[in-house]
Amino acid sequence: LEAPSATDPFEAAIAEAERGIELIQAGQSSVDLRPVGSAIRRYQHQMVRQANLVSHSYGKEPNRYVRIFSASRDN
Repeated sequence: LEAPSATDPFEAAIAEAERGIELIQAGQSSVDLRPVGSAIRRYQHQMVRQANLVSHSYGKEPNRYVRIFSASRDN
C-alpha cells in the first residue's frame, strides 16, 4: 500500500484540519483552513466536533473555508 500523497486534496485537507485542531487545543483562538469543496469541509466539521471544538464555514464557493474555534469561545 502506498502512503497517502501530500498532493491528494482530501488527505492534505484532513492533515490541515488535524493541525488546526492541535493549534486550538494548544490555546490559539481560531484557525482558518484552506478553501476546499463541500464534501471535504463536511468531513473537517465532523473532525472538529469529535475534538469537542466548534467550526463554521465562511466565504463563497469556490473560496469557502472552515474556521475552527475553541468550544468555550464567547459568541
